[in-house]
Amino acid sequence: MITKEANHGPKLFLDRDLLSKLPNGVAKELSSRGLTTSGHIEKASFVGLMMVDNESYVFLPRGSNLDVQEDHVINASNTLKAVEKYSRISKTKIDLFDEGKGERKLNKLSLIRNLLDDFRQNGIYTKRRTINKLNFGKTDWKKTVNKISPYPGIGGNPVYLDTYGSKKRYFNDCEIAVIHAHIISKLDNRFSWLVTGNLKPLAPELIEYGSPKGDSNYQLSRLKNELSQTYSDRDINLLKLLILYIKLEAGSDQSNLVIGLSNFHFCWEYMLGQVLKHTVSLNNKLPAPAYVDIDDNVLTANEKSMRTDIILHDKGTQQCTVADAKYYAATTVRNAPGWGDIVKQLFYEKALSKLDIDWKIKNAFIFPGCEPYLAKAKIRDRVNSTKSNHVFIDEFEPIHCYYANPMEVISKFNTGSNKLEELSEALIKHKD
Repeated sequence: MITKEANHGPKLFLDRDLLSKLPNGVAKELSSRGLTTSGHIEKASFVGLMMVDNESYVFLPRGSNLDVQEDHVINASNTLKAVEKYSRISKTKIDLFDEGKGERKLNKLSLIRNLLDDFRQNGIYTKRRTINKLNFGKTDWKKTVNKISPYPGIGGNPVYLDTYGSKKRYFNDCEIAVIHAHIISKLDNRFSWLVTGNLKPLAPELIEYGSPKGDSNYQLSRLKNELSQTYSDRDINLLKLLILYIKLEAGSDQSNLVIGLSNFHFCWEYMLGQVLKHTVSLNNKLPAPAYVDIDDNVLTANEKSMRTDIILHDKGTQQCTVADAKYYAATTVRNAPGWGDIVKQLFYEKALSKLDIDWKIKNAFIFPGCEPYLAKAKIRDRVNSTKSNHVFIDEFEPIHCYYANPMEVISKFNTGSNKLEELSEALIKHKD
């Protein structure tokens, strides 16, 4: 019999949280899988889902707000939707961890979501059977004429007092339905919030189905046999998902599950590029290095050219902003971008200014966060400056700092239907 546990939802933490502040089992799992930052003080380097000792933990992007308890489940659900979507469509190589010994496998998150979504839309698996009986259902005239003797009617027309007929009946108590119900009930207990964004169970009634017969090998054989006799697209897709799920479960460590991204900064850059307005691509026009060999031959290296994260351009004002999506906390000088990041951004501005375009160019960093801290980065003259009188080098344009709420970015990215209007306008606007 399936035991129905209360779904308390996931416990939430943030990427870059101190390991010393996390539950022991979670900290140990992160450390053992290498999902931590390098340095003297270990921090989590992970955005995604962890199941440790049968408890769910979700790590949101750094800079997210955990203060509003009512938003926890929907924020967890949206974060995992974004992780799954990015893993499907990004061309960047990603680190997606799954169960077992840390090997990277098929995205199990997508498999779980597909199974739950299929159940929400179509319900439990039904077995279709055609029942053939006398005087039942739709008349099969060919069989009736061949097997039933008619009586003469008016005008010599034959009259059949009995007819053969058939009718399709649907049964959802078959062996396949029990296997399906068992799997969905397990996923419902642990992961229904993934697709619903709330803690209400999808299918409490599935407890009535009980447990399926046999071990995983027996269940796989029954599913494969059913698949060989099925022609419905929905049923074929569902049976394949169930087979894949049982195979993954049979070969996995059932105690702990880890699915997510270990280097979320790639996803942060990609998402911002998708949700901002006025974006254009100029990477194919930016300068590239060339080497000159000892015989004075020029060796071009276009594959090593400058590549910007995001360029925004307003055709009306001819204003342009080169924005670098930085996954830094940026709450102090210590956790803000360093000299290398600043120099790269200054060179972007210089490179664009050399193109044959009459644009006003502005530099910007975009950090994850709900509250602004830093306004801009400027190059300071250390020789002529004092503690009370700062001298800045005007030849270097300032780099303006902006902060984007990770949950708002994720929400826009998931829907794909609208943009971050306010941030886009702030980025493209130049102050006189």
